[in-house]
Amino acid sequence: MIILLYHHGVLTFIILLLLTLAAADNEVCNEDYEGTQNNNFYALSKTQTDDVDYPLLNALFPNLSRLQTAWETHPLLSRVSFTQQEQDTQPLDNKQIIPTIQHNRQLISQLKLINNQHQDEDPILSLLSVDDTALILTQPDMNHGNEYKLLKKIIIQDGPEKGEEYNGMLPGTHYSLQDILQHFHYGGFSVVINKLLWRSIANFARQLEQELGAVEVNVNLYMTPDVVSEKDRTNEDKINGNVREGFEAHWDWMDVIIVQLSGMKRWSVARESSIYLSSKDQKRKPTLEELKHVQRYDDFTLCPGDILYIPRGSIHNASTIDFDHLQENNNEGRIDLDSCPPYPNEALDRRVGPSLHLTFGLLESNDATIETLLHYALDAYYESSNNSMNEIAVSKSTCSRSNFYGVAVDHDIRWSSVLHHVIAEVARREHICDHILQTNRRPSSIDVNCNEGTTILRKSVPLMLDDINESSQQYLNLQQTYISGLDVLVSSANLAKTATLIQTHLLKPPPDDDALIFHYPSYSEQDVIICPEALNELSEDDFIHKLNTFDKFSRESFDIAFASLNNWGKQRRQDDRQQQCIKLDKVGQ
Repeated sequence: MIILLYHHGVLTFIILLLLTLAAADNEVCNEDYEGTQNNNFYALSKTQTDDVDYPLLNALFPNLSRLQTAWETHPLLSRVSFTQQEQDTQPLDNKQIIPTIQHNRQLISQLKLINNQHQDEDPILSLLSVDDTALILTQPDMNHGNEYKLLKKIIIQDGPEKGEEYNGMLPGTHYSLQDILQHFHYGGFSVVINKLLWRSIANFARQLEQELGAVEVNVNLYMTPDVVSEKDRTNEDKINGNVREGFEAHWDWMDVIIVQLSGMKRWSVARESSIYLSSKDQKRKPTLEELKHVQRYDDFTLCPGDILYIPRGSIHNASTIDFDHLQENNNEGRIDLDSCPPYPNEALDRRVGPSLHLTFGLLESNDATIETLLHYALDAYYESSNNSMNEIAVSKSTCSRSNFYGVAVDHDIRWSSVLHHVIAEVARREHICDHILQTNRRPSSIDVNCNEGTTILRKSVPLMLDDINESSQQYLNLQQTYISGLDVLVSSANLAKTATLIQTHLLKPPPDDDALIFHYPSYSEQDVIICPEALNELSEDDFIHKLNTFDKFSRESFDIAFASLNNWGKQRRQDDRQQQCIKLDKVGQ
């Protein structure tokens, strides 16, 4: 085993002989684990609070109607409480404070996420410890830059980019545990472990998948060193105000649920999404000028046991700071945002030491959307008899290019490929929320609602696995959203804008982070449009005719599109779990 000791802010470490990893529960690899999903979170009404089908969500966010209201719209903080009564803690008239509810630790303690859980063990806080993190870093095939990273936020001090923030990562692919700990404590580098493999955490993630109807839930670990004493501060610490941060301000392309396990961390979260329901290829680094105009909630502290939901597209950043100094100098009456209650009857103070939190990323945010359903519907139309989607729109002889970054392209462009790109362009269309970064104003009542317009194509679609009930309210609601998405597509489709999208995103050398990511599995080289300028030469009448015939077919084909997406998601889940079990077995978990 490996033990990390913290004493008066100074890290000492003792590395004992690593005999074996602790035996853990094998539930995630049980063939019967997934079972049948009768309901998921998306099926809840705004007033439904029954926790029978949602034991984990109900424990983390006791007022499920508040979580559903926040979903894909705004952040929600769930504070740890040791009282019997859960309550909303945010004054209704205070829009500066992040929407906040409380969850009771006694309810959490009743969860049985793993079969070998001790009766007095907290199933959330016991998911992982700082010692476990060191153990994971000694696993085989842990390469720096891939499986884990040593990161710290860098602020440019002079020149034209003065004040800009960047993520600084150490070079090299292999570090000993001793070197990692040295960089962590004395260098101020955060440890980030991507796609974390740990049995109890895998069980937690699978339960979230089950209740949310997500395609996949990935887990990343973030451990940030606590601030150092005054005598140990470097010049860099003094410049940064003795703040430790691993990341620049950014937004994610997936919805995330953050679980604070130990230590404390100060968070700053935007009140509005910068790119509403951002897709992966829409994510980018916000500029310093853009960050000046972001409207944020008051900063707040995540305490051990706190849970935070952040929708994709919302700018946020977090750091460890001198919390004692913060509370001593807080004269604004917001001490409740920064006070972390001690856990009763525990010898060790969970608030002390480095900050350790897990981020559960929901991949359905991009892989299963209304856009994805429209792509599947188009595939179904293309495969049906007597349709015009297989007709040639642009002949290969008219294209000015014959290769795509070294790959020979020798195919005609069919109308099906054109419409796939049209769907992708409409789904990425800017709207009022996308301009919040560039302006210093708030959307007014006369503005388009941020949840409407073309962004409906970016809304998530939950899986139903083997239990597709076509008469359920959830299914009917999805069908109506799908129809609304078709309405938006037909009214917004534009060949010129599609050509611009392809020129901006698709015609970039892979694996460029800004390259267009298509949200349906059947996209192939045969769909690549290497001469987007040719789309401007297509007949508008032909385009409208093709669009309208597809629209007519698709309105009667929701069941086909949803079944295709559901089957793909089910297979992906199975493949993901098989690979995960192989890796868990490999490291003895």
